[in-house]
Amino acid sequence: MIKVKRTNSIIAIFEDDDLLKSAIRAGNEKGFKVLDCFTPFPVHGIEKLLGIKRSNLAVAGFVFGCIGFCVAMTMMTYDMRVDWPEDIGGKPTWPLTSFIPILFEWSVLFAALGMTFTFFWISGMFPGAEPVLYDIRQTDDRFVLIYDEANRGEEIKETMRANGVVEVRNDEFISHNFPGPVPLILKK
Repeated sequence: MIKVKRTNSIIAIFEDDDLLKSAIRAGNEKGFKVLDCFTPFPVHGIEKLLGIKRSNLAVAGFVFGCIGFCVAMTMMTYDMRVDWPEDIGGKPTWPLTSFIPILFEWSVLFAALGMTFTFFWISGMFPGAEPVLYDIRQTDDRFVLIYDEANRGEEIKETMRANGVVEVRNDEFISHNFPGPVPLILKK
């Protein structure tokens, strides 16, 4: 079951990524809590400013690679020793060194596909998912920064205005326990 939590928030919209980063720095100095940030393209260095930790997607890639290795080893062992054993010129029926290219390829295939599906699931871009857009321009040319209001709304708005915000308004932020965005049906 999806548990949805609604929080009063301040939505700040910027036109430039440098202004966005300076606003985040100013907000960090004053102790404002950032709930989320949306950018139309990757902004380098923003994850450090927002306090976002490194992704564990590489761990998922390693796990899926190991699964691919085990599947390939099991398949080739079954084929060479159980299903169709052949004695060709006295060579072994389980030639481990000749398995290396196939083991490598299957490991890479499983790691790539597993990381892709894991990324799409965690980011909520699976088929049928509807994104939550706080501003329609966030996918085009605007940078959206969402702060927790927490009785400091006017102070946040003044700080954002001093750092080049184009638009600032109150809105409702939706957080949930499900990976990815909440469908639009839950937003309003």
